Amino acid sequence: MECRKLEIILVSADDLPNIRSFGKMKVYAEISLNGKSETSKRTTVDLAGETNPKWNFPLDYTVNEASLRTPGLELVVKLFCQRTLGDRYIGEVKISVKSLFDSGPRVENALTYAVGTGDGKLNILYSFGNTFMVPEPAFWKKALEVGLVVMVRGTWFLLTGDIGDFS
Repeated sequence: MECRKLEIILVSADDLPNIRSFGKMKVYAEISLNGKSETSKRTTVDLAGETNPKWNFPLDYTVNEASLRTPGLELVVKLFCQRTLGDRYIGEVKISVKSLFDSGPRVENALTYAVGTGDGKLNILYSFGNTFMVPEPAFWKKALEVGLVVMVRGTWFLLTGDIGDFS
């Protein structure tokens, strides 16, 4: 299958809401495709910028060429404030990967996206690499995955007498 490398630089954020009653804002971002945890990546924590953090954090994903032609694949960027008693959600941005691809293979100036409903903004750079081929998963691998599921469910049934909810 044909794929491309999507390279992103999370540059900075501006004018984020100050969600701390006291103490400094220490902001980081979690980035994923469609919010899936297996694609999640995290920036370093900006300790100095408070409501205007700067990361210049590079990351990349391998994206199926077909998903660049149809809507549905989104880059999800969630912003958090790091705190001792649990991190606090600030807001998020969802960016259509198709719209980035349709805008051109790369940008020279940062693109800006609104964070939530306030004045906050997220600034990114991106580029798409050339297409390359990735081998399709073999049939036996899919069959092995299905067989493993059957084996786990069968073992669970034998041990408990209950089919259980594995979804």
